[in-house]
Amino acid sequence: MDGIGWIREAFDAYCVTFVRGLSVEELVRRLGVDPAGILPSLSGEEARVLAGDKGPVARLGTSNGWAFTLEFASAETTDRRTLRRLSEGTDAVMLLDSGMPPYWFVHARDGEIASDFEPGVEAEQIGGTDPSFLVPAMQRAGMLLPDGTADPDDWEPERRILTVAEQVFSLDLPRAAIGHGSLAAVVL
Repeated sequence: MDGIGWIREAFDAYCVTFVRGLSVEELVRRLGVDPAGILPSLSGEEARVLAGDKGPVARLGTSNGWAFTLEFASAETTDRRTLRRLSEGTDAVMLLDSGMPPYWFVHARDGEIASDFEPGVEAEQIGGTDPSFLVPAMQRAGMLLPDGTADPDDWEPERRILTVAEQVFSLDLPRAAIGHGSLAAVVL
């Protein structure tokens, strides 16, 4: 397993969304796209070129029990209605780095936004229906101090968000396939 922490070094900006237990086809269907439109094999460069011609493109795959979408120049899966739909009967996790702060984390569970936050928030400022769920992991990762306040000296918020997501949800992205290989893709 490669984990997900490496993604911050590989891409200047990204939006990655994971949904537990779905096939790529079901993930695409829940995104509102016909699975017949899945392109079987695109490199990262081919996906970028296609996005320039056709609009937002997501590369697709599965890893460690999660289906994922990886967008480089768009953030279609940040829409809350989409995240709720993706999480029906399961969990969805969305991580956004737009190339500059803020970074954004959303966990949706069974059709509801369970928690969402940007780095620098206090524990009491985490949004969602179950905001305290992630607090222990955020404290272990150094995002929050033991009293639930934000660490004012946190200079690595993106790394800490990825650490929390990886540790709590056992998320993984196949580094070789994403960086140098081909993955299925879909125009969003």
